[in-house]
Amino acid sequence: MTITNFISNRSSLTRVVSSTQTHGLATPDSNACRSHISSVLRDIESSAAKEIVTVVFDDLLRLLECLDLIEVHLRKVDSAEQTFALFQLIHDDARALVDFMQSEAMRPEAVTGELFETLDGISFAVNHDLQRVFETNPSRSGEGNETHVITGRLYRAHDVLTNCLQQSTITLAIVFDPELDGTKLFNNSDMRFRQSLELCEDLAQLIQLVEAAEENQAAFGPLAEGVQKFRNESMELLMYSDWPQFENLCEQIDLQRGGQQLDAVLHQFHCYLETLLGQVRMRAVLANVFPRRAQNPAHPITRILN
Repeated sequence: MTITNFISNRSSLTRVVSSTQTHGLATPDSNACRSHISSVLRDIESSAAKEIVTVVFDDLLRLLECLDLIEVHLRKVDSAEQTFALFQLIHDDARALVDFMQSEAMRPEAVTGELFETLDGISFAVNHDLQRVFETNPSRSGEGNETHVITGRLYRAHDVLTNCLQQSTITLAIVFDPELDGTKLFNNSDMRFRQSLELCEDLAQLIQLVEAAEENQAAFGPLAEGVQKFRNESMELLMYSDWPQFENLCEQIDLQRGGQQLDAVLHQFHCYLETLLGQVRMRAVLANVFPRRAQNPAHPITRILN
């Protein structure tokens, strides 16, 4: 599929978002975000790269605008059918974007180096989170799910996809504007505060499980379960650049289960998690929770949260 064909074959999601923008339902900061992205695009010298990146940016922002539309309906369980239909449109368009990046955008003659690696990472991340959201998506509203269960799962799906698409947009923009502050594109500090605090708690719990396994390898079972739980539920809250190292360490732990090198791998994983926790606690949205002078990752998170 050529770039021109991809643009012409976009789904009806474009019409949905366009109609909502007429009624002022798009993200309040969407115009400022698009304006900043436009300035980023103007500075791209390669015409081939510029054409590809323009398509990717446009689709990421369009999907985010549709997620913004869905947000106002998440608590309306009586309209869950329509909400599920919009989620499906998002799935189809996001899947088409992944296919485009894998088949067209990452051709060696079009993009190379950092841009190629970034598009490859975005493709992996979007595909990963689409599977996470839609493989565990709740049944449709007529199948007897409790109201709070439906609402909770819809909110989680919305948060996962929003976080994924925003991170992807920021990551791609930074390729061309290394000094970019992500808050210039998206001002959703409430969601990021909640997600960052949740990530701190989950990392602290994982550190406790590693410590228990270091003291007694009989505690390896709970650690393995905790690692899998983190990978399934919390990993998408990390920066995508942290995913490969986290996954690599998890694989090393699994390979060394019961082996002579397990102690060394657990120690490495422990140090990595403490460093990662320290980095998360330095996020701007947590500045009031973790003052700079208290940002020692060795401090138990529970002392500050309780």
